Amino acid sequence: MYTLKQLAEQTDGKIVGDPATAISGIRPFDEAGPGEITVAFTKKYLDQLDSTSATAVIVPQKVESESKALLTVENPKLAFAKILQLFTSEPFTALGVSHLAHIGAHCEIADRVAIHPFATIGENVFIGDQVSIGAGTVVGPECQIGKGTTLHPNVTLYPKSIIGERVILHSGTVIGADGFGYVFDGTEQVKMPQTGRVEIGDDVEIGANSCVDRATFGSTVIERGVKLDNHVHIAHNCRIGENTIIVGCVGVSGSVTIGRNCLLAGQCGTVDHVSIGEGSTVLARAVVTKDVPPNSTISGRHGRSHRQELKHEALLRKLPEIYREWKAKKG
Repeated sequence: MYTLKQLAEQTDGKIVGDPATAISGIRPFDEAGPGEITVAFTKKYLDQLDSTSATAVIVPQKVESESKALLTVENPKLAFAKILQLFTSEPFTALGVSHLAHIGAHCEIADRVAIHPFATIGENVFIGDQVSIGAGTVVGPECQIGKGTTLHPNVTLYPKSIIGERVILHSGTVIGADGFGYVFDGTEQVKMPQTGRVEIGDDVEIGANSCVDRATFGSTVIERGVKLDNHVHIAHNCRIGENTIIVGCVGVSGSVTIGRNCLLAGQCGTVDHVSIGEGSTVLARAVVTKDVPPNSTISGRHGRSHRQELKHEALLRKLPEIYREWKAKKG
């Protein structure tokens, strides 16, 4: 239970109504009831503001209502996310180490942990305070796992992987598998040994069934605050910059550098050894084939500037008409 005043303090918002109004939960606009708060930031819901059963509504600044208590904020969607975290977050429960888990020799494990049945921890592993390791998860030798990190069931960490604080790895994620490197000798493919590791910074979240490959030499690096969706593949020796978001089914080839605050949309990909400048957006199903300057928007299978790609597509649509005119003149 929170008051509107407390919610305003958490979201830098201003209150229209009674600050002492009690809020017991947060729900979508059409589902919220008395005692709950909801959000309205599109015209559809702002036009129906007085019709919701919610006691209070998160709205953009300067919005008014005759019947509802309001929490006015600069970014309603962000405020909604923060308040939803308040109502759904659960305190860490230190379950200890299950007697059905396997713990290797010479591990350093904090007192307050939750290591579930059938987890396997290799030798010389460091596990920080308030770490949760789900059933069936395998942590290879010499891994390091920072404070407050959660490894959901059936995660795999290959040896020497370094995981920062407050990281979330969802089920099926594989960190540190061999990078895909082979050299053809004329008869067969000769494997290039992968001797490096993966380093994952603080506050990273990686979705289910995603893979981050270890480096051939050195480290594949996922920097602080990066968010990877489900079914994302990050190849060997990549560096993904702070707060970058990579959406589902994206493939990033080896030795690619992606700057801070980038967005790679669904099913896009890159060739190897390219750089994507900070603040850039790669739109869905685009292929990055050359370096991308900072703050660019890229689209299309040839990885062009989005503006250039739109012009190209417009010309392609005119080709049948141009062809008919040319043929008529010729004939």
